Amino acid sequence: MSKLAVHFGAGNIGRGFIAPVLEENKYNIIFVDVDNELVSKLNLIDSYIVSNFSKQTSDHISVSNFSAIELDNRDELKSALEKADLITTSVGPDHLVNVLEKISSAKLEKKVDFIAFENKYRASSSSYKEAKIEIDNLNVIDAVVDKIVPPQLHDSIDVTVEEYGSIILEDKGKSPLEPSEVVSYGDYEKEFTKKLWILNGLHLQLAYFGLSKDKEFIHQLFEDEKSIEFSKNAIDSLGNAYLSFSKETKNIDTYKEKILERFSMVEIKDSLIRVARNPILKFSKSERFHGPLYFLLKENLNFGTFQEVFHLLQNFNYENVDGFREFKKLFENGLEEFLLTYWQVDSDLEFYTSKLK
Repeated sequence: MSKLAVHFGAGNIGRGFIAPVLEENKYNIIFVDVDNELVSKLNLIDSYIVSNFSKQTSDHISVSNFSAIELDNRDELKSALEKADLITTSVGPDHLVNVLEKISSAKLEKKVDFIAFENKYRASSSSYKEAKIEIDNLNVIDAVVDKIVPPQLHDSIDVTVEEYGSIILEDKGKSPLEPSEVVSYGDYEKEFTKKLWILNGLHLQLAYFGLSKDKEFIHQLFEDEKSIEFSKNAIDSLGNAYLSFSKETKNIDTYKEKILERFSMVEIKDSLIRVARNPILKFSKSERFHGPLYFLLKENLNFGTFQEVFHLLQNFNYENVDGFREFKKLFENGLEEFLLTYWQVDSDLEFYTSKLK
């Protein structure tokens, strides 16, 4: 018996990552997108190809069980939602409330799983709370998603992605997707923190370190010994911070090595200016920089790359980074004021200043 998945977002992530996973799980897919031209293109073809950087023909995936609907086509969308077994998204976290409002216009007669495949903490459940609406029969599942889909060099429905991909669903005893090389079930809090600190945390440190060295892309930080050493030291510290936080006994060296391998790929073309943007969020308390740093300081573990980046933030002007000018103002009244007002360290002020000055 065929199953139906309605997926909001027919962009590169939706077509190149989520759709192949859905098709592998025997779902027919209905894409929903605001781009009318893209919807028309999808409805004119029988299949498209998802390939990865290995360039091996055997690694190419053909996606074929799909159709598409325009977001504003209320009648067709309502009908599709009322037939759906699974509703998923890759629209960006800022648009999730709007998606849930669309879902609420349909009458779900059976239990339907909802998974927001977005880079945000508990994107599914937090957006549902934010929407402040009750949707009968909607089962909300949080997911940690990891896949790099670089800017596409062609105007085509086909998509090129990195080979690696990971979807970790919160284990609630129900399985809308079968476990596989990509899909697994686990402890959401630990898995989200692992990705935020180790992968996103490394990303952030490399961005500011690389820009200070006049680099343009992440992969360029794997082309000289000093940058490679910084990268390895940074990910080792981030890994130690995560192990301190999680109390995990399982070795995470393979996870760290895979991240370094992925970041070194020339094909990713990962812009450092893009990664560095919005520093007020990314350097905020308990986020991907402060969160692991706190555990490293507490356990007296190596935090050398954190200290180096922290000094760069104070002494280097990243004029081309969106949001950096506003962020730099936080340092205008000195280190202590930054720690008190931005990180709100209060009684730990002397502890932080003695380590970071």
